[in-house]
Amino acid sequence: MGHNFLKLLAAAATLSVATSSFAGVVYQMAGDPNSYSYTTAAEYGDEVILAGTERVITGFSFHYYANYTQAGAMTFRIYAQDGPLIGGFASPGSLIDSRSIDVISGGKDVSIDYGLDLSNVIPSRLTYTVEFAGLTPGNQAGLIAPGGSPVVGLSGSDFWEKTGSGANDWALKVIAGGTPTGNFIATITAVPEPGTVALMLAGAGLLLAASRRK
Repeated sequence: MGHNFLKLLAAAATLSVATSSFAGVVYQMAGDPNSYSYTTAAEYGDEVILAGTERVITGFSFHYYANYTQAGAMTFRIYAQDGPLIGGFASPGSLIDSRSIDVISGGKDVSIDYGLDLSNVIPSRLTYTVEFAGLTPGNQAGLIAPGGSPVVGLSGSDFWEKTGSGANDWALKVIAGGTPTGNFIATITAVPEPGTVALMLAGAGLLLAASRRK
């Protein structure tokens, strides 16, 4: 095995480890999981602006309430904010991720692990949504809105809700006149894009080389 190939493997391993080490929270809305829950059978969720520069998503967690149990009864989605203007604001557009999640009676924390796939680059502005199935009379489920503002990143007091079957059928809504805010408990973690990490490593290499020459 050639020396250059070994160096290439070492560089790739270093890049992967370095990328992992730069992981950080880019959005977080914290609060009491026993707070108000917004219940509807429509697809809905929050538009958020991520902090920092890390944009390769590694994890997404949120909390929900439910008084019923049904496997595969929730669909979680992430959209880029590149849809048509609605009320003067770009609406949820391109679908980035969609997955089915079981609903547990009483609700729970959901943690989605995206691993370290460097192709999972997300935009700085996005909307995440949930859509609960199985909401027969007496069944309720919803995301938790504890009130207040995110501790990391930004989000307005309103949220997006699907109003029809069309791709552009979205409306901005508020909860009970705006109290609590339409910011739901959620945390997004990410790492820098490969090019950013490569620049960091190159800079570190130059500093190391300079220190060795002294």
